[in-house]
Amino acid sequence: MDILKVSDETLINELHRRFKCKAVKEPKRVILIGVPGAGKGTHSASLQSKYCLCPLATGDMLRSEIRNGTELGREAKSIMDKGGLVSDDIVIGMVKNNL
Repeated sequence: MDILKVSDETLINELHRRFKCKAVKEPKRVILIGVPGAGKGTHSASLQSKYCLCPLATGDMLRSEIRNGTELGREAKSIMDKGGLVSDDIVIGMVKNNL
């Protein structure tokens, strides 16, 4: 299973966070877009805890896939090593795996 790529401690911390969250009447979807260094990660952390959101950061996913040596990670690394941009198909595959 793809979810087992993260450490047990990470999974346990996420489960604890979710149990602490109050019931949310209306589900929220928030998309933060900005240039590198704009504060997306900083703001997403506070939004995550305040509104009980599950973050999906494509940059974090990409680094994790490469670090874990997955098929998508190997494809992405190959492209990045040549100076290219990772295709939408690869990014969408990573998002699907993390959902």
